Parts: sequence; structure tokens; C-alpha cells
Amino acid sequence: MSYVQQLAGCLAPLRKASMAVLLALLVIAVFGVPFFTEPGSVVGRILQDLLFSMVLVTGVVSATERPRACLLIALVALLAIIVRCASWFVLANLTLTLRDATTLTAVALISVTIGLDVFGPGKVKIDRINGAIALYILLGVLWAQAYQLINALIPKAFYSAALHTSSLDRSIWIYFSFVTLTTAGYGDILPVAPQARSLTNLEALVGQLYPAIVLARLVSLNLGDGDSGTSQS
Repeated sequence: MSYVQQLAGCLAPLRKASMAVLLALLVIAVFGVPFFTEPGSVVGRILQDLLFSMVLVTGVVSATERPRACLLIALVALLAIIVRCASWFVLANLTLTLRDATTLTAVALISVTIGLDVFGPGKVKIDRINGAIALYILLGVLWAQAYQLINALIPKAFYSAALHTSSLDRSIWIYFSFVTLTTAGYGDILPVAPQARSLTNLEALVGQLYPAIVLARLVSLNLGDGDSGTSQS
């Protein structure tokens, strides 16, 4: 038995609660911190970095059933956390861009593994439902990181009277991402660059299709489980 498999066995009790913990952390980071802290404040940034680091660690724990994927996610998450800490001391554009890129990669990998659990075979349990909700929020976080990265790489990719290209406040991009994901479209931040417009169109499409696909999958799994129980009886 490999070291990763042994570690996965030790983390089994934690993995059972990882979806609920991940969902709670995401709700606090995405909705709680921007509500209770001032935009761009040091306290808000500390809380965001701390919570998102915890999100990455919890995402690694949730992927321990897949040792190879878990190892890859752990390495990328560790790199993302290290770069995030370094960005406090070295505020160079390269450091900030690397922070966004590594976080984006880690969140994408975690989203894929959670998606496999949500849409995979098995019974409809509370962990699967928590995972489906957490995945939806992770999609908003994923696009928020992509917007922040695009804004850093492409000058004036977005237009807003209150938006500054050097802003470190992640809540701006979280807000814009979820407005796009839910197709609310308030119009206070506008994508200007073609890359930004493509990302917003794709997110709006995913935001409309995801709830319907998840609901259909959960219903099909529930019906399949019911048919199996009937045939066994």
C-alpha cells in the first residue's frame, strides 16, 4: 500500500464531513466576508486569504478517494497557498498574476473531482447534495479568479467607474462573477476585451444549465435507487 493510500485511509473520517465543511467555508468566504468587512481592507484580505486557503485544504481532503488526483491537487494547492502568502510581502505584478493562476488551477482541479462525485453513480445522500451546492459556488469562485487574472493580464479588459486595474479586492470579482452566473446583469461592470466577453458568456450559459442538469441527475439517481429496491424486494 502506497503512502498516499495510507493517508487516504487515515483521512476517511474527515472526508465524510469534507463536503459540509467545504460548503460552509465557501459560504463564509464568498458571502460573509464581503458583507462584514470594508472593501479593500487589510482585515478583509486576511480573512479571504485564510478562508480560501482552508477551502483548498478541504478540497484536497475531499479528493482523497482518488490518490493520484489528490496528490496533484495537493501540490497545486500548496503552491497556491505559498504564492498567496508571498504576495503579502512582494507586491509585484508577476507575484499577483501567479497567485491568481495557481489558485485558478487548484480550484479547477477541486471542482472536477467534486463534479465526479456529484454526477457519479451511487445513492443520493446529503454529501452529494452538499457537494452539488458547493460545486455551484466553486464555479462562481473559479470564474472570479479567471476575471481577476484577465484583468491583470489585459489592461482595461473590464470597464467600471469604481474599478481599478490594480485592485487587490477579490470581492469585486466575486460579486461580478455571481451576478453573471445568475444572469442578474446589473451592468455596473462591463466586459470590454473579447476574452472577458467570452468568459462572461460561458459563465452565464453554465449558470443556466447547471441547476437543471444537477436536478435531472439527482432525480434519475433517486429513481434508479428506488427501482433497485423494488426489484430486490
